[in-house]
Amino acid sequence: MNYLIDYYECINRGEILIGKELKTVLDKLVSDLDNPRYIFDEKPGNIRIDFIETFCKHTKSPFNGMPFILEPWEKAILQAAYGFKMADTGLRRFNEVLLLVARKNGKTTFIAGIDLAEFFLSSGGVDIVCASNTSEQANILFDEINNMREQSKALSNEKRSKKNIFHIYSPKTKNKIKKLSAQSRNKDGYNIEVGCIDEVHEMTDSKVYDAIKQSQSTKQEPLIFIITTEGTTVGGFLDNKLDYVRRMIKGEIEDERVLPWLYTQDSMNEIYEDKRTWQKSNPSLSTFKMASYLDDLMNKSKNDLSTRVTMLCKDFNIKQLEQGSWLTFKDLNNETIYDINDLKESYAIGGVDLSSTTDLTVAVLLIQKGNKKYVISQFFMPSEVIERRKEEDNVPYDIWVKRGLIIVTQGNQNDFTLVTQWFLKMIRTYEIRPLWVGYDPWNSQYWTKEMEETGFNMEKVRQGVYSLSEPMKQLEADLKNKNVIYNNNPILKWNLANTQAKTDVNGNIQPSKLGSKYKRIDGTVALIIAYAVLNRYRLEYENML
Repeated sequence: MNYLIDYYECINRGEILIGKELKTVLDKLVSDLDNPRYIFDEKPGNIRIDFIETFCKHTKSPFNGMPFILEPWEKAILQAAYGFKMADTGLRRFNEVLLLVARKNGKTTFIAGIDLAEFFLSSGGVDIVCASNTSEQANILFDEINNMREQSKALSNEKRSKKNIFHIYSPKTKNKIKKLSAQSRNKDGYNIEVGCIDEVHEMTDSKVYDAIKQSQSTKQEPLIFIITTEGTTVGGFLDNKLDYVRRMIKGEIEDERVLPWLYTQDSMNEIYEDKRTWQKSNPSLSTFKMASYLDDLMNKSKNDLSTRVTMLCKDFNIKQLEQGSWLTFKDLNNETIYDINDLKESYAIGGVDLSSTTDLTVAVLLIQKGNKKYVISQFFMPSEVIERRKEEDNVPYDIWVKRGLIIVTQGNQNDFTLVTQWFLKMIRTYEIRPLWVGYDPWNSQYWTKEMEETGFNMEKVRQGVYSLSEPMKQLEADLKNKNVIYNNNPILKWNLANTQAKTDVNGNIQPSKLGSKYKRIDGTVALIIAYAVLNRYRLEYENML
């Protein structure tokens, strides 16, 4: 039986609703059935489907002890992931599957079934890894695999499988199922055939993924399943993965080895207007997940912002930020990329937020072209605090340094001379000249003098509602209208997401940190300062254009 075709035909008949992203992927997969570059073999997927449905049982109420009968969408994924082969080599086409699905759709049970199938069907001497961001989440997945194994007399027979505190292993084949998380001390030394990574939405970097990928370098047919819901972490591993596969779906890049399978809504409005569309992000609705549960959440979300944020993110895979954020993710997210060479020979407005040690130091250049404002950002950080800040802030500062997004100052304090040198570099290399540079006068006396002696026009912008309220509101409007092109800079995006609008009795606002001292907002502050200077000299600046 071709479950991929069966699923596709149900969708085309309107019996199953999916979002446009998944429909685009399925259209391509079905067309690839006739592509001479590939061979489609039902057998590898069917072997795993038969194994799961024959030997695996549910372990949780209300289905505890019942046979694990896969949903149509789960069968379609397994056949597609395992069935497509390269015609020239006969080897499996896909080496990576990204499944985005809302919570309570049987995701963890599905992963457990996949891992057990690989464990018992693999020839021998392979590691199967269940991984997640935290040890606790990896343990949840590992325990589900083991509980499913113990539910079956055939699978738990000691001649076939055993368990100790470290792993599940086979005395006969020497296959093992192991745990791995971002907190694991040793991520090397694995011999992974298939890796399943659960709930990657909180991962700030790709270390777990990289460890699995590198361990598969000697494999002819490696495979990684990445299975998750949406999250609130901005600029992390999931955001980067989704950005990559969405560019694939749009046809902007080609990668025939990655299979994206995204259960997403086409709009937020449809959630509130048509209950039938809930199936787009909840493929197991009415089987595992009850519509009454979503009804209840929907009613609560009308009067409770925290419920609404969690519901949209976890139950409908719509990216959200933490409660209290100044902007929504939809408001601040702009993935438009520019080439800095296209901004050559431009006049700009500068904005700077200085920090001696704790926070980032940030310099931005704001360039207006028509109704669009292009932002060039540079961050600075002392070398001796990077590792500590990486743990405290839970963000990949080390990766950002490698990408050149952060300039490192040697020692434990920022060297503001590097900020001056960056502005000079922008002038000398790209002929992007700031007419005025805004700054907060706190802790800036010596640097301001250096900048003025170098020839820059410096403008004080004190932090407070009087100076920042109007430019912050203007920045908000421009972000919502997608008129701020910040080159998809992950640090600036993270800073914007961390920003809360502190409001006074007159409705004036100013930026403040959201929830914790580790929520850096320095990039937001520097950008608002640049907007404040633009307001002061708008006529002069526009005349120069």
